[in-house]
Amino acid sequence: MTSQTVADPIIAELPSVADLPTPFSLDFSSILSLLPDDDALDDWFLRFTSDNEDMGYQFEIDQRGRLQAKASEGLDGQQRQFNVQVDLQNWLNDGSGGLVLIGSGLVRMPHLGRRAADAGWIAPDQLEDLPPAGQRPHSVPFAPRFVVEIVSASNRLADRQAKMEEWIACGVALGWLIDPFGRQVHIYRPAAEPEILSDPESVNGDPELPGFIFNVRQRVFDLY
Repeated sequence: MTSQTVADPIIAELPSVADLPTPFSLDFSSILSLLPDDDALDDWFLRFTSDNEDMGYQFEIDQRGRLQAKASEGLDGQQRQFNVQVDLQNWLNDGSGGLVLIGSGLVRMPHLGRRAADAGWIAPDQLEDLPPAGQRPHSVPFAPRFVVEIVSASNRLADRQAKMEEWIACGVALGWLIDPFGRQVHIYRPAAEPEILSDPESVNGDPELPGFIFNVRQRVFDLY
């Protein structure tokens, strides 16, 4: 009996490396340290990203002042992010309050860092630390209560794990690192080892996000 080779659906989903812009990082700390304050750094960063938006990269700055560039998300990655953001917004609208952060929402990290999560939530009590609408800075000046990072074809799990540890160290109370290719969810909390769920149907945000249940299998692992 002749055997047939069946393609691995996870591997088949990954685009060719040749199709993706090559990630890179550059040390901008000597330049950024010359800026007078956080608002000036925000202005510089927004101008930089706008001037280079046609390069196909997403940009962030780590706490050491290194500019991080990774390939922009493809259609699948955008849909996964959108699904988390929409479900968070629906939960918020049901009475939880606060604000939902989307992927373009910058957060001021300690020192020179400017980071963006794939999704996040600012709790109602944190809103007291924000200026009134219309007077707010370009970036959120504190760590959100909750963040989500989703591994994409253009980045490594280890890189996202390091970024999640950075989030927790800066004050995030709950973080989900979702790996659609390994079908795992890594749950991060302060002063605790990450909890890893293998192919869960859903993930529960209690107690930090009371009542928020995200159907990760349907909304991320099995898009279609």
